[in-house]
Amino acid sequence: MSKSYAIIYSGDIADGLTRNNITNFMILNNRLAVVYEDDLFDENILATIPQVSYYTREEEMSSLINITNRLDIGETVAEASGISYINKNPYITSSGKGILIAIIDSGIEYLHPDFINNDNTSKILSIWDQSSNKKPPPKGAIFGSEFTREDINNAIKENNGILTKDEAGTGTIAAGICSGRGNLNPNYSGVAVDSELVIVKLREYEDRFKVGIKNYIDTDFLAAINYVLNAAEEENKSIIINLTLGAKTSSGNLTTYLDTFTNLSRSNVILVSGAGNEGNTDIHYKGNFINEPYLDTKIQVGEQKSLDITVSGVGPDKIGSMIISPSGELSFRLTYAPDSYIYYGKFNLENTTYTMRIVYPYFFTGNQFLRITLDDIKPGIWTLRLYPEFIISKEFHIYLPNKNLISKDTRFIDPNSFFTITKFGFGENVITVGAYDNKTSSLWVGSSKGSTGEQRQIKPDIVAPGVDLISTFINKSYTTSTGTGVSSSLVCGALAVIMEYVGSQGEFAKSRMTTKVLKTFLMLGADKQDIYIYPNESYGYGNLDLKSTIEAIANLL
Repeated sequence: MSKSYAIIYSGDIADGLTRNNITNFMILNNRLAVVYEDDLFDENILATIPQVSYYTREEEMSSLINITNRLDIGETVAEASGISYINKNPYITSSGKGILIAIIDSGIEYLHPDFINNDNTSKILSIWDQSSNKKPPPKGAIFGSEFTREDINNAIKENNGILTKDEAGTGTIAAGICSGRGNLNPNYSGVAVDSELVIVKLREYEDRFKVGIKNYIDTDFLAAINYVLNAAEEENKSIIINLTLGAKTSSGNLTTYLDTFTNLSRSNVILVSGAGNEGNTDIHYKGNFINEPYLDTKIQVGEQKSLDITVSGVGPDKIGSMIISPSGELSFRLTYAPDSYIYYGKFNLENTTYTMRIVYPYFFTGNQFLRITLDDIKPGIWTLRLYPEFIISKEFHIYLPNKNLISKDTRFIDPNSFFTITKFGFGENVITVGAYDNKTSSLWVGSSKGSTGEQRQIKPDIVAPGVDLISTFINKSYTTSTGTGVSSSLVCGALAVIMEYVGSQGEFAKSRMTTKVLKTFLMLGADKQDIYIYPNESYGYGNLDLKSTIEAIANLL
């Protein structure tokens, strides 16, 4: 796989890159760019470019939607969302009309009847298929094909299903939950049936950590964010961006790449993210230094190609590191130095190569960040040895990649299920949604939990039904799915209905629709069980309650 990098910059980044013979890049906003290079590229060059404030190699992302195929016991979106309250209310006619919902995932089956209007036109504004070369890419992009509404409408007339395909089906599922019309089966309609869609089919990559497992990458994802924001601006429409993919879990983030997009903090641009599906997956370890000269953390590794290990310090702490292989061979001992260069090494007995890099202070947390990559890794018990070089807080967190990207046997021996919110679920300008199981009236076991680090910001913000919901699927069918990408899709549909309702109250009310304001409305309306104290690190401020949220808004407008 070729390399890509996300770059935080200042000044004329195009000039800085081209002067160093780097030409394959996209400028996404006035602070963020992405660069694509071949495998022989020496990334240390980026550290020498004056305009580059910070850079990092791409990180893998994975789906927050697990297809379960349990139609016999599935729950309809209408039941789960409470949209029947709106549909039966003679004084509220909101159905998401005029609201765009962005799905950045595996694409969409645009010929599914639930995405076709009564006049035989598409609900879909446009599709950017990043893996296609059938048409030119969108303006400013350097790969993929853009299919306009006209292209899609013509394909509907001709019953032409080969413009772009959703092979995985998760994008089609998310779109159906948000806004499927229920044309094929009215019992299986989505929440906001009159909302419109803008779709990005992300490029897939295979065999990164384990043979046969596919993933997405954050550089392509960030380019997709730029695309959907531009689409909404060109249409002059409100947009809800649904994040159904999870970046690697982390802790302590004060900011993310998403904060470089100033449009995301404006009114009528709403960001919703699944909290993550790592609540019970053994990919997080929390430790504390006491008086030891070092601490060893055991990692059981199954059959896979490679492994990423990241270590996050807390506060001003500086932590050194070493890896010990199953045969007892020692890696280079990495200690803090005032640089961010890559250090390379090899375990000769296991024939496993490794890279190690310390960033201090890390751009997104202000703390130390350590990333270790092991390639051609062998099964067994690997040991991460951490050294307290300068310690005040004493706390640290270690993360493996998302569980659905690695072997089921790869895990921490002594894991911790908290601090597992996906990286893009951090911050005030995102509504972070955990998954609730209506069958058991409890949190779904896989739903990631807060808090988010030393600031102890509560995440998720709310939870919503996310277990075995029925939605659209490939081959003009329906299926069930589970995960926080399911619950985030349900919330996106509910928000489209809410936004149309608020917009009908006048321009002043419409101008107040920011992510922070709508998040507050959801918190006010959320159902809170008597047995819990709210907010908390599993349920946030409670369970989605559309009826109570609408009533709370009506009392405030």
